[in-house]
Amino acid sequence: MLTRRKFMTLTASGLALTALPAWSAELATYGGPAFGSYWRLSLAQPFAEAEISRQINQVIRETDALFSPYLATSALSVVNNQDGTEWIALPPALEALLAEGLTLAARSDGAFDPTMGPRVARYGFGPIEGVAGNYQELTLAPGKLRKARAGLTLDLCGIAKGHALDLMRAELAAMGVTDYMLDLGGEVTSNGLHPDGRPWQVGVETPGEQGLAHLLDLKGHTIATSGLGVQAYQSGGRTFGHIINPFSDGPNPSRTLSVSVISANAAFADGWATALMAVAEEQAIALAERESLNALFLLRDGDKVHPVYTGDFTRFVIA
Repeated sequence: MLTRRKFMTLTASGLALTALPAWSAELATYGGPAFGSYWRLSLAQPFAEAEISRQINQVIRETDALFSPYLATSALSVVNNQDGTEWIALPPALEALLAEGLTLAARSDGAFDPTMGPRVARYGFGPIEGVAGNYQELTLAPGKLRKARAGLTLDLCGIAKGHALDLMRAELAAMGVTDYMLDLGGEVTSNGLHPDGRPWQVGVETPGEQGLAHLLDLKGHTIATSGLGVQAYQSGGRTFGHIINPFSDGPNPSRTLSVSVISANAAFADGWATALMAVAEEQAIALAERESLNALFLLRDGDKVHPVYTGDFTRFVIA
C-alpha cells in the first residue's frame, strides 16, 4: 500500500542513501519531520538547536505552502484549480522553480515533465487530477503562466525537495554553520569536515539488498537518488516504480534500480535523478553522458547489480 505524504511522493532515495556520521563526542545531531519524511542535521560543533530548528522548519512550511499538491491552499494547487487558458499570476518563488523545471524538461528532452501529475495519479501515486499534457503546453512569462489547454496541471514534486534543501543550506550559511551534514528525506548534502577532521561520509545502498554499493565524500555537494523502493509494485515478474515514463505514459519497466546524481545544486540533482529514472536505461545513460552529469546508475543484470558511472561521479567515491 502507498503511504500518502503531505508533500512530495516518496521516492526510493530514503532507502538508497545513508548518511554515515561516525560517533564522536563533539557531534551534535538535530532533526524533525519534513514533507511526510524527516530532516536530520549532524554538526561538527554544537549550535543553538532552537534557532536551527526554527529556520529549517520555516523552510519546510514555506515550501509546503508554495509547492504541495496535497494542500488545497498551496500556490501550486491554486494554479492547478484554474482550469482556463487565461494568464495566471504566479508568486515569484513558484515562477522561479517552474522556470527551473521547464529548463530541465527541455534539456532532458521531456524526460522530466512538470505536467505529469495526472498520469502519476492514474497509477495511484499522487493526488493531482487533470488532463494529460506535456511541458510544451505551458507558457511562462514574467510573473505569470498560461496553459494551452484547460485542465493542465503542475507537479513540481520531482524538484521541490531539492529546492528546499538548497534553501536550508543557505539558512545554515547565514547562521554561520560551516561543518555539517544534512539529510532531507534521503537527499544528503554536506559542508566542511566531520569533528574527527575527516570528510563527511555518505553510503549509497543497493535497493533491495544488504550493504553499500559505495561510500562517498560529497566534497560540499548534494546527492539525490531516485529508484524502485517503497512506492513500487510487481507485475508479470517485473517491478514498476512510481516515476512515470512520459513517453510510454506508464511506469517504466527499466533494469535501472536507482539513479544517483551529485551536484552543487540540490534542485538540479533532484530533478535530474527523477528524469533519468523515468526513461529506459539506454536513453537515461545517453542523457547523463550528453549533459556531463555526475551520475551513478545501478542496473539489474540477472541476479547481479551492475554500476554505470557518468561525468565525474567516481571523483566522489571513497570505497
